[in-house]
Amino acid sequence: MARTIVNFPYNSLGVARVDCNGIIHNHLYHDCPVGRIDTNNIIHSHPVNNSPIGRIDLDGTIHNNHVSNSPIGRVDEYGYVYDNHNVAVARVEGEDFLQSASAYLLLIKDIR
Repeated sequence: MARTIVNFPYNSLGVARVDCNGIIHNHLYHDCPVGRIDTNNIIHSHPVNNSPIGRIDLDGTIHNNHVSNSPIGRVDEYGYVYDNHNVAVARVEGEDFLQSASAYLLLIKDIR
């Protein structure tokens, strides 16, 4: 069902998930698609349409523009997601945590 779970930063309460197709859901158990992330680390605001709203760099920097440098946060090597004020807003468990964390920051937290 879920490839990656996004939790609150300091506990195991899940707040979102990314499935094996790269679709981001704002519910852990139901199909509530709010966007997607593609293989080029571009985040889209719709699960099907091609409407890019941001991207993630390989170094963990999250941008709210899919082509220009406009950092809004970062992901560390342990899966913690930080906003642009260096406050932990989430923690990611699973594979491809860079993608999931960036999608969470852009879509779930409405920082777009």
